[in-house]
Amino acid sequence: MGNDQKSIHVGRRDFIKATTFASMAATLPATSLMATSSAGQNNLIGSKPSPAGKKRNLLFSSDNPQKFAKLIESIQSMKEYDFHVTTIKIDYQKLEESVAAIRDHNADILVINLPGVGIASARIADYIDNLDIPVILLPTILELIMLEADVVARLRRKGINSMMANSESKVLELVKILAAPRILEGKKALIFGRPFDSSSVPAAHLDPDYIYKHTGVRLDYRPISDLKPLLETVDEAKAREEMERWKKEAVKIVEPSDDAILKASRMYVLLRSIIDKERLSAISIDCLSFSFSANPLVPLPCLAYSRLWNEGIATPCEADVCMLLSSLLMQEISRKPCFFHNVSEVDTQKSAAILRHCVAPTKLLGADAEPLPFNLRDYHGFGRDIVPEVEFPVGLEVTMGGFSKDLKDFLVWPGRIQPGIHDMETHSFENVPEDASATMKNMRRFCSNRAEVKIRYADRFLQSIAGIHQVMVAGSYTKALYEATARMNVNVIAPPDMTPPEA
Repeated sequence: MGNDQKSIHVGRRDFIKATTFASMAATLPATSLMATSSAGQNNLIGSKPSPAGKKRNLLFSSDNPQKFAKLIESIQSMKEYDFHVTTIKIDYQKLEESVAAIRDHNADILVINLPGVGIASARIADYIDNLDIPVILLPTILELIMLEADVVARLRRKGINSMMANSESKVLELVKILAAPRILEGKKALIFGRPFDSSSVPAAHLDPDYIYKHTGVRLDYRPISDLKPLLETVDEAKAREEMERWKKEAVKIVEPSDDAILKASRMYVLLRSIIDKERLSAISIDCLSFSFSANPLVPLPCLAYSRLWNEGIATPCEADVCMLLSSLLMQEISRKPCFFHNVSEVDTQKSAAILRHCVAPTKLLGADAEPLPFNLRDYHGFGRDIVPEVEFPVGLEVTMGGFSKDLKDFLVWPGRIQPGIHDMETHSFENVPEDASATMKNMRRFCSNRAEVKIRYADRFLQSIAGIHQVMVAGSYTKALYEATARMNVNVIAPPDMTPPEA
């Protein structure tokens, strides 16, 4: 095997280029994602976590607070939360003092009513800076909202979660959304690999503080080498029980031996124990860093991931940070596991996207639904490691999407699964020499799972792909996604028509 190292290395590069990076439509930004102060320190403006319990402090600022007594009373009478509303009369001729007073109140939500005339929006936005609480702008003259719209736009540019209300009832609606805890607040995730240096999706522009500020998720990293000694401690009886479970559930076992299934089952038992012990909501491994190794340190986690997806744990492949967070969000809203995938092709003529990956949940329709039929295959024809080859249900309504690289946007795109071809047996290389390695002879070009999804606005989708990976869930969750992302100060990127295409 030592003589094959060079060919394996070349094969890995070809493989990444041909099957993984083909779907990338977004590049890493060239500059820092964080605002920088004059002192050169990172200035993170994220969403302030909601306090525990139901108590919320709302600050209502206006040059005439008494005018809104009825609105304030309506806020205080909301059943979902116990609102303490403080009013503050702003002197718009002394903005610096007024904004300092706003900061002193330590509010959870700020509502601002601007005077109808006599003040430049740029001045207001300049003084209201570095707030980590959401701001609602309520116009005084609802037929003339230009000033407030400009203030909202300027505050958003600074990273402040700013929203426009066009009526008092809209204020109540937005207050209810913004009072809710961030949907991912307090969730914990663990990645085995180099910090923010995935082999396929590096994210050096991110760090744990930035991620927490924007999502509420606590992310930790550990070396992949930590897994090997832990794997040796796995309860063999539990691993064999898991192996027999897979064998019983599979429609067909195509290539894998019992020994290969057992190794994969040990990985599941190990990862499940780590998740339970540390109360994790997501776990990932930089698997591409060793998937082409002649002697990998641990088995590939593909089969373990499939089981964990079914059990409600986000297990994105390749230590993809942005899609780890995307998976958490989509699963929390849908209560169903994600299909983590590459968008390998977009056919604008057929208005269809081809989604592929080696891991798929068999419980895509939900924990209480019947599992999807699947075969057990080896990994890309390597003769080792196990992946499930799942049959996706034709006609199923789905939602695809994911966070942008800076976590400031979230793609939401509806679709419907269509009949597709079975091209997963296609070889990676043509006219392979007789003396080529077994890896080169048998390598399959495509991942074992393929979903063809009919979409609307295919050209626009092509230009909106979130990155090398995205996620897909069964069903439609437009309203819930809009509300969750609004609370997180995340902009939604979506087609004009959010209804899925007809079957």
